Amino acid sequence: MKSKSSKALLISVLFHAGVGVLGLFFWFSTNPQRNADAINALFVIEEKPKVRRVTPPKRTRVRHRRTRDVSQPRLKVLTSNQPASTRGVVSAAEPAPFQPFDTKDVGEPVGPTATNIEFDDTPRVQRVIERPFKKEKKAKTRFKSRLVRFIEAQEGPQRIVYCIDLSTSMQNLPPHKLKRIIDLMRNSLTFLEPHDSFNIMAFSTELIVYREGFVPVTEQTVAASSNYLADIQSQIHTKGTDHDMLSALTEISKTVPTLVVLFSDGIPTTIAGPDLTLVGEHAAGNGRIFAMGVGMAPNFPGAVMLRRLATVSEGDLWLVDRGRSR
Repeated sequence: MKSKSSKALLISVLFHAGVGVLGLFFWFSTNPQRNADAINALFVIEEKPKVRRVTPPKRTRVRHRRTRDVSQPRLKVLTSNQPASTRGVVSAAEPAPFQPFDTKDVGEPVGPTATNIEFDDTPRVQRVIERPFKKEKKAKTRFKSRLVRFIEAQEGPQRIVYCIDLSTSMQNLPPHKLKRIIDLMRNSLTFLEPHDSFNIMAFSTELIVYREGFVPVTEQTVAASSNYLADIQSQIHTKGTDHDMLSALTEISKTVPTLVVLFSDGIPTTIAGPDLTLVGEHAAGNGRIFAMGVGMAPNFPGAVMLRRLATVSEGDLWLVDRGRSR
């Protein structure tokens, strides 16, 4: 009986001990979670800021500039006959008495009448009209051939004779080369000055003279002579004995020119060959001779004769298709 009571006591102690251990274990495991759940928190609701919607204007507003004439003092309107105080406007204790106008005609202007003021010795102000500045265009300079430069280098009024060789020896000259020489002569006419004068001669079987005496320089005479030069071949007859360069110079010297513009191949037809001893005799009385040649070498006999004529008369030789003579 006693052993049974001891076993029951032992079982009871073990049971309560186990329950105690389990209780402690459960308490320690749940206590931290209870502390975490016990944190106090304050929740605040954040209000969204109010957004004001601004509608932009459909068109740009024109801002009028306000100007004030600072030369005049500001005026203060008073409601009393009392002088102005530091406060500005002073109220009137009694209204100011109304004073009627002296005039009975309501149509007459009220206020000061217009007055005319005259000033003596008042300087007159001239009206200045400003014109826009225009840049002047530079005039284009015309091209001047060697012939033009030679004519312009001569001093004083010039009596010029344009002499053109259209003899048999020149018949084989290509038309474009003859045209080039004629164009150079026509161009030089446009550079002549009013105090100059000129004439035109051509020779083949006969000596053709454009005008009796020298022609004055005008727009009309230059235009007519230019047209004559352009059709100079129609004035020449090819049947008969040819005149040559030297015989033409003899006839030209009778007119006493100051300058002869001679276009030729330089081959005399009245003598067997070029005779340089005759050059001085035929060049006399013709002033300066500006000889022109084309389609020949500088050592060609005709070129040698032309150079001799130019040298004796203190003129110049221009072989057109070869530039300056050597």
